[in-house]
Amino acid sequence: MQNEVKNSARKIGKLLGVTLAVYASIRWLLPLVLPFFIAFLLAKLLNPLVEKLEEKLKWKRSIWSMLLVGLLFVLLGVLLGIFLKILLEQVKNVVDNLEVYKEQAGSFFRECCCQVEILTGIQADSIQDGMTKQLPGLMQHMRTNVLPLVMNGTISYAKNLFICLGICFVVIISTILILKDYQKIRSSLENHPIGRIGLKVCRKTYEAGGAYIKAQFIIMISITVVCVAGLYLSGNDYALLTGCGIGICDAMPFLGTGTIFVPWAVVEVLQGKYMLAAIYTVIYTICSLMREILEPKLLGNKLGMHPLSVIVSMYVGLGIYGLWGFALGPLSYILIREIYLTI
Repeated sequence: MQNEVKNSARKIGKLLGVTLAVYASIRWLLPLVLPFFIAFLLAKLLNPLVEKLEEKLKWKRSIWSMLLVGLLFVLLGVLLGIFLKILLEQVKNVVDNLEVYKEQAGSFFRECCCQVEILTGIQADSIQDGMTKQLPGLMQHMRTNVLPLVMNGTISYAKNLFICLGICFVVIISTILILKDYQKIRSSLENHPIGRIGLKVCRKTYEAGGAYIKAQFIIMISITVVCVAGLYLSGNDYALLTGCGIGICDAMPFLGTGTIFVPWAVVEVLQGKYMLAAIYTVIYTICSLMREILEPKLLGNKLGMHPLSVIVSMYVGLGIYGLWGFALGPLSYILIREIYLTI
């Protein structure tokens, strides 16, 4: 009995130690090593192609490494540039037409007040007057709180943009250097005891966590494409901007496409635009079915996590890591499990 208690205490202590180590690593170490981790993954993916080209065309490995990495990032840069160009144009159109949208919002509000009057008997003018009295206080609140926050955020966004460019530069150079000596680096890690353990944990984590991230990314892209296409066919002038926003919402564990489409469809019904309401309902239905079909097929048993464990790890991750916790939470769970079973 005493041995069982000691074994249980030892296991609990080991689990707590691994959990604290994983938390500390993700909280403080991951931001420092993330560019090099990404570079190593890219090198791992490009290495088979470099070996084939080196064998067939007899050029130096360093030349093929620079060419492939440069071509990859140029292609990604062009695609990102096209995407951002269209996105910024739509954002500019929204800003330029704010007055039009203000008038449309006023008309919609008057229609809603009339509907409320029909349903409840409360005079529409009384509702409008009450809301009008609240507007000055709301505008003052926005001027004193929201606008300074937006301006501070703009400076922060510009700073983060330069940081991201610096990180991309580090990733490009690191990928080329790792790819150039990939086999030597891999052999050094495999011949070192700590390196072998690290590679084993990383391999298992990559198999499970990589499957999860890949599945979520494919689902998010698929749903975004459906949303953009559906909104474009419905005549929405901001299909790309709105569709991307809805796709990101769907990737969040506690939001989803219904958070946007259901209220939007209700608003269109209140305005008498039944066709648009039907279209948004159809898009929402397609997106929901896509997630239900794609998630089991893409994940299957690769993740090795019960769906409840995924939800719990996401919820805890959001509380601990913030917005990125929906991805870092499950990753932490997988790391804790794999390290606990390995050591």
